[in-house]
Amino acid sequence: MTPERFSELVAAYGGSPQRWPENERTAALDFIAANPAQAEAALAPAVELDDLLSRHRVAAPDDALARRIIATAPSALWRRTQLVWRCAGLAGIGLAGALAGALTVAVLLPPNSAPDDGDTYALTAFGDMQGDVQ
Repeated sequence: MTPERFSELVAAYGGSPQRWPENERTAALDFIAANPAQAEAALAPAVELDDLLSRHRVAAPDDALARRIIATAPSALWRRTQLVWRCAGLAGIGLAGALAGALTVAVLLPPNSAPDDGDTYALTAFGDMQGDVQ
């Protein structure tokens, strides 16, 4: 193991050999045994940082924080109101589509003059198309 790799290993995983990757742990321990002064120079800051991090504790949140969170959370009524408006919007879009379709058919239909022969096909938008009909 090179001194650079040992320094990278200690910087990444800390000063405790139990945290080092198993495939590099033996080589790193051999490096410590062969170069104690150089290894100590790399390990000392890492051990100090490990100790500092292990002593750090985060305080539990107090009741005032929980009350503030609950007070600012959206109420169930507000969520239901949003749902109603979304559903109304979707219904309005569907209604607008149906009305647009009905208006299109009404514009494309020929005038309301029923043929004498009882052919109701002539009353549709396709009734006045000329084709191979004989």
